Amino acid sequence: MVSTFLSYNLVTRDLKGSLDRVASDSTVARQTQYFKDNIDKVTSVDEFLDDYQLYSYAMKAHGLEEMTYAKAFMKKVLESDLNDEKSFANQLSDDRYRSFAAAFQFTEETADGQTDAQQTKMLEQYEAALAAESDSLEAESNYYDQRIDTITSAQSLVGTSRLLNYALNAYGIDGTYYSKDHILKVLTSDVTDSNSYVNQLVKNKSQDAAGFLKLAKAFNFNSDGSLSDTKAQTDTQKEATISLYVDEEQTYVSNYYLEREKAYYASKIGSVDSVTDITSDSRLFNYVKTAFQLDSTVTSSVFKSIVTSDLTASDNYAVTNGGDAWVALAQKFNFDTTGAVKADSAAQSSTQLATTNSNFATYYDDADEEKKTALIETFKTGMAKVTKVDDILNNASLKLILQRTFGFESSEFSNTELRKALTSDFTDPESYANKSKDERLIEMSKLFNFDSDGNIDAPLQAHSTFAATMISKDYIINKSRFLEGTELKTTKETATKAATYYQENIQGVETVDDLLSDRGIIDVVIGAYGLDETVSDDFLKQIFASDLSDPKSFVNQQSSNKWAELVASFNFDSEGKLTRETLGTVQQRGETLETVNLYMRQTLEENEGESSEAVRLALYFERTAPTITDAYEIIADDALTEVFRTIFGYTEDFSNMDVDAQAKVIKSQLELSDLQDPKKLQRLIERYTAMYDTENASYDTTAVSILSGGSASISADLLLSIAQLKY
Repeated sequence: MVSTFLSYNLVTRDLKGSLDRVASDSTVARQTQYFKDNIDKVTSVDEFLDDYQLYSYAMKAHGLEEMTYAKAFMKKVLESDLNDEKSFANQLSDDRYRSFAAAFQFTEETADGQTDAQQTKMLEQYEAALAAESDSLEAESNYYDQRIDTITSAQSLVGTSRLLNYALNAYGIDGTYYSKDHILKVLTSDVTDSNSYVNQLVKNKSQDAAGFLKLAKAFNFNSDGSLSDTKAQTDTQKEATISLYVDEEQTYVSNYYLEREKAYYASKIGSVDSVTDITSDSRLFNYVKTAFQLDSTVTSSVFKSIVTSDLTASDNYAVTNGGDAWVALAQKFNFDTTGAVKADSAAQSSTQLATTNSNFATYYDDADEEKKTALIETFKTGMAKVTKVDDILNNASLKLILQRTFGFESSEFSNTELRKALTSDFTDPESYANKSKDERLIEMSKLFNFDSDGNIDAPLQAHSTFAATMISKDYIINKSRFLEGTELKTTKETATKAATYYQENIQGVETVDDLLSDRGIIDVVIGAYGLDETVSDDFLKQIFASDLSDPKSFVNQQSSNKWAELVASFNFDSEGKLTRETLGTVQQRGETLETVNLYMRQTLEENEGESSEAVRLALYFERTAPTITDAYEIIADDALTEVFRTIFGYTEDFSNMDVDAQAKVIKSQLELSDLQDPKKLQRLIERYTAMYDTENASYDTTAVSILSGGSASISADLLLSIAQLKY
């Protein structure tokens, strides 16, 4: 006689091999292949229910084979919104229905022109582009500052494109529209001669004539191109050119602008002899007005009246007209009532200068920060209303953000070209953006979600929104299972925080490397699958590098199929990049793999039940016990009740007891949390198989045989099992 435990052990000691034998059966293989080939063709609940092969396969996989006939009931299950606690599936006490509904998604993913993660990334790039602009301004200006003094002729300047473009940009001239000969004639014009080339441009009101006149005045060249002074530009001309360039090229005032203005003010304030020296210099006067937050009503004359106030007089101009603020301003300068610097003083002491500089650094970018914030808010508000790509291209503010973020001029790309880029599938090497080889267009295609027709589409993410929601819920459930009171509350709060972090950050994961670099994300997924979160980074790298289609790959050699299901749940290709190839219709790759694995397990249990119902029950108990969180789940499941009754020696009358009384007995006999411990679970199964064999042994035959000197005996396996019955 072979004991039940031995039969069970023969199956489970090489469970993968047992499942492989099931999978190799021709009928099972044919049914499985049909499911894999056709599940992605299904687009509706009715299509699924009408395909009996698909529907019955899935029902058996989820242990609902006996309910296959109840299509109307199952339709309500599949149409349930699992985010709604009051939905049909969530209201059912049997959790198998919720699991079945979670394995399929018959509602389309929500279309979103730009996800929160994409928008956050884009706006970060926008800020980075502005910072890079500041760095570029500084680099180009330093280059110009150093090299312009080496220019010895107009021809040399025209021949040095980097310097020439800098000068042209400073004076608002687009050099692409003009020949070098034209520019040379401008630079060698005599600005005092009304008939000179540049003055004729002004007279004829030619395009950019005003800018060309300023350009000619900014350099010192003779009519033959030679220098008319010791240098191509005086220090004053050079400083003015650089200042104009910075003003012309910067989107918003930058840190480089701050340092330049501070240096300029410091270089000039020491030589100021009167108030007029400040008010007549626009840069100095702007510096002061910004530092002391003076509005447009504070003209040169008003400023002079403030800083020349006799503060010893109670009715002085500053206190009478501006109160404490104007008095404080007057105290930051040392002018007498005539506007001259007081004797034995400087216009500002070092302390007064320090305060002015500190104030300017605090307030210099306030206006631009308001503009930037307003534009960003306009972008966010506008994107929330976008339903097609033209909503962006026809909106000046939205398009402006695109230009600044990705660094292209307003006329560089037509709307047609931008539309092609925005509707490109960044995962397709043949898409317009990818074929352009322009990194700006490629990156732009990644940060928006439009289909080929220009309509907003569901975003391609490592985990779909639906999957992310289910994983978050499962993670919280797994973490808080069996806990009570304060411990339950604290653990649930911690788990919810971790799940929220996962949901927010999984949107930004573009590669396996991104995923594995953040254990805060991947650990939630591992926990949701009920796997060991303490696994090493190296282990995770190996499973994600595995070929899911290769039975011998690392992930497929793990004792639990859940590792393969976890990997399959992500939309990554063999190179670890996002791909659309893994996307299904009503079921994603990971869910399909899970369904197939469940089907194999159910079939294995059925096959074993043909020769031993006890082995089938043991296998069923092993599979489902770790998910049990309540005694009533055992009572509601006849198979689990039978296993419990057998383990603890209760007769069949146990099931006739009041339900609450049954629950009380179960709680007194069994610590449900022990079902999470593989070793304790194994002990329970050993006890079940031994008790089953004890209850069902042919005692009469064996006893008579032994007493009559026959050869029959109780098996060694059974004797050993009985000896170990204590739980």
